[in-house]
Amino acid sequence: MRIYLCFAAAVILTFACGGEHDPVTLEEVPGIETDTLIVTDSIGVLMGDSCYMIGTIAKAEALSDGRSVLLDGTRGTLSIFDSNGDFVFSFGGRGEAPGNFNMPTQMTVLGDGRIIVFDAMDREVCFFSSEGEYLGSRSNSGAGGGALAMTAAGDSCFVVYSSIYKFLDDTFGMGFEVDIWEGMYGEPEAILLSHLFSFPDESYDFKPGYVTVAGGDNNRVYLSRMCNDDYEIEVYDLEGQTVDTIRSESVRVSLEEMVRIPQIPIVSFMVGDGEGNNQPIYGDVPEYLPQVERMGVDSAGNLWAQRGTTTQNLMWDVFSPSGEKIREVYCNAFPDSVLVYVEINSNGIVAWDPWPEDYPRLYRLAFK
Repeated sequence: MRIYLCFAAAVILTFACGGEHDPVTLEEVPGIETDTLIVTDSIGVLMGDSCYMIGTIAKAEALSDGRSVLLDGTRGTLSIFDSNGDFVFSFGGRGEAPGNFNMPTQMTVLGDGRIIVFDAMDREVCFFSSEGEYLGSRSNSGAGGGALAMTAAGDSCFVVYSSIYKFLDDTFGMGFEVDIWEGMYGEPEAILLSHLFSFPDESYDFKPGYVTVAGGDNNRVYLSRMCNDDYEIEVYDLEGQTVDTIRSESVRVSLEEMVRIPQIPIVSFMVGDGEGNNQPIYGDVPEYLPQVERMGVDSAGNLWAQRGTTTQNLMWDVFSPSGEKIREVYCNAFPDSVLVYVEINSNGIVAWDPWPEDYPRLYRLAFK
């Protein structure tokens, strides 16, 4: 009898190739505004007050009134910082008690202000008030491999992009899935993507499962398939119905041209036979970089699509709620970092380097 286990081994490509590249320069595009993001503040210290010493940043998001919430993957705690970057309070922690976690890997802030955390070990989503009060949990049993991304949509919906394993007929299915959930009870409102295979299927292609997703207060969910040669972003309502497709100019860039590290959800699945023998199945590396690497929705309902084809610095195409490109935004504030996560929501913009050379810090960004 086979025992099937699924692990998200890496959610990024762990190498960067290529030689030196000139920094991105701002060029005037007719009819398109250009802006620059800068770092306005940072939170975190190497030594000192333990409230500001961070183990690892698993996820962070901006909150209302200039505050920020940070999920520390090492400690399993969530910390709230005010608009001045001062520590306010923390909650969560590792353990078995209600409101504790065994392996917290993702977090997001719902439109109604609740904070939710995905616990990969317990395969559940925990709900907290904006003041850290534990409100309960719900099972997300399909996401056995762990959530690769979690994003809020509307007042109480959230989207989970997972590497999963679950029953398919008389066997296990493994692969990727994107689900829209609402509240603390019930089944998914919709499944936007389900790319599964039954082991052993040596012909399985991982790449159609590589996507990036985002949601916002505008009751829309955005999905871009990373191995698409065309620049396309699919737009859905909260019931999973397609309502639009956003398109822009596509650029083909190979991995060998990169200086920074692209964020591509490479995973591996481990299959055991019950006798101690394990066989890994590895995800495929795409030949070309994704047109869209990461997305977020701001307070005006504008979609920020981070281009995956910029080889060194960061750049976003900004689309209006109607899908019209209205702005390009650049950021070269992290010249010494090959990998930076930038999280954009209706409350603001935060960023962090998951592999810092010295110590973890959370950065707050704003227009120059």
